[in-house]
Amino acid sequence: MDWHFAVGAFVLLAMMLIGVPVFVAIGLGTMLIVVLSGNSQILPNLGQDAVEGINVFAFLAIPLYVLTGDIISRSGLARALLDLARSIVGSVRGGMSATVLLACGFFAAISGSNASDAAVFSRLAVPELERFGYPKAYSAALVASGGCTAILIPPSISYIILAYVTGLDVSDLFLATIIPGILLIVIMIAVNLVHVARRGYDQEHQLAFSFRNVLGRAWDAKVGLSMPVIILGGIYSGVFTPTEAAAIAVMVGLVHGVVTRKIDFPTYYDALRTCGVVCGVIAPVMVMSYFLGQTMTYFEIQKTMVDAFLFLTKDYYLVLLTMFLIVFIMGCFIDALPNTLILGPLLLPVAKSIGMDPIHFGIWFIFTMCIGFITPPYGFNLFVVSSVTGARFADVVRNITPFLIAMIIANVMIALIPQLSLWILRFR
Repeated sequence: MDWHFAVGAFVLLAMMLIGVPVFVAIGLGTMLIVVLSGNSQILPNLGQDAVEGINVFAFLAIPLYVLTGDIISRSGLARALLDLARSIVGSVRGGMSATVLLACGFFAAISGSNASDAAVFSRLAVPELERFGYPKAYSAALVASGGCTAILIPPSISYIILAYVTGLDVSDLFLATIIPGILLIVIMIAVNLVHVARRGYDQEHQLAFSFRNVLGRAWDAKVGLSMPVIILGGIYSGVFTPTEAAAIAVMVGLVHGVVTRKIDFPTYYDALRTCGVVCGVIAPVMVMSYFLGQTMTYFEIQKTMVDAFLFLTKDYYLVLLTMFLIVFIMGCFIDALPNTLILGPLLLPVAKSIGMDPIHFGIWFIFTMCIGFITPPYGFNLFVVSSVTGARFADVVRNITPFLIAMIIANVMIALIPQLSLWILRFR
C-alpha cells in the first residue's frame, strides 16, 4: 500500500475519533490522499463525483423508509404492535421484556432505522418495564439492543447502501436477512429470559395466553403488520422496486393516520422535518464516501487489501475472524453509515477470495457492524436510549452484557452456517 494512502487513511480516522464531522473527515482525508499522491488532477472531478454519488434512484428509499417509521410511530401503530407482542409472549416469566424485544422486531420490519426503533420504544416501553419492576438502566439496555434489529430486518437502510457500494442486489439482501433476523430476536429473547429469571425481575405479571386475544391484537395492528407484506410482497412479486415499495408504505401509513385522526397537517409536517434532519446527516457522508470510493478504485486499494489478507493467511476461518475484528472495532468508534460505505467495498473482495458467497458476506457484515450500536465508546443506540429515558450512560453500559452475548452467538451462527442466509434465496 502506498504511503500516501496510509497517511490519508490515518488522518481520516483520527479526525473521526476526535469528533470532526464524518463527511468533513472523509472529504479532507480523501483530498489529502490525492494531493500526497501527486495526482491532483482528480480533484476537479470532486463536484461531479458528488452529484453522481447522490443522484441515484435507489437512494430515494432511504428518506421514504425513515418517514414510514416516523408516521407509524405517530399514528399509534407502535403501541398496537407492542400490545400484539405482549399477547404472544406475555404469558412466560419475564414476558414484558420479551414483549419489548419482539415488538422491536415488528417495528424493525417497517422503519429500517435503528435510531427510530430505539427512540420510539424508549418512550413507549421503558415506563412500562419500570412499572413491571425492571430497573431503568436494564430497560434502556433492552430497548437499545432491540433497536439494533432495525438495520438487520428488511427493509433496512444499511442494506440499501451496502447494495449500492458493492453492486449486490438489494432484493436478495432483503430476502436473505429474514431468517438471520428472526434468529437474532429468538436468541435475544432466550438470553434475556435466562437473565431476568436469575435477577428475579417481572415474576408475577404473566398474562394468560389466549388465541382469541392474539387475533384481536393482530387485528388492531393490521396496518402495521401489512407493511412488511406490502413492501416485501410487492418487491418479490415484481409489482414494484424497493424504492417504489417505500413510497407505497408511506402512503398506506399516511392514509391510516389521517383516517384515524392521529395525523394532521402539523404532525405530518413535523414528520417531514424530522426525516429531513436525518437525511441531512446521511447525504453529505454518502457524497464524500463516493469520492473516497472512486479514489480507492483509482489506486486499486481493494486489490491491495486482498493481497495483504492472503499474504497473512489463506485459512477461511482466520480471514473471517480478522474481518470480524476489523468491522467490530471500527463499529465501536464510528457510525454504521461510513463503515458500510468504506469497509463494504474493501472487504467484499477479501470475502470472495476465500470463497464466501457475496450475499452471505453482506448479511454477516451488517450483523457484525450493528454490534457497535451497543458497545462503548460510540454505542449510538446507548446514547439514544440514555438521552430519552434519562438513565445514566454508564449504568446502561453495565447492563448490556446479556445482549452482547446474544448478538455474538447469532453472529457466529450466521458466519458458520451460510444456509441461514442463502437457503431462502432458492425460492425467489
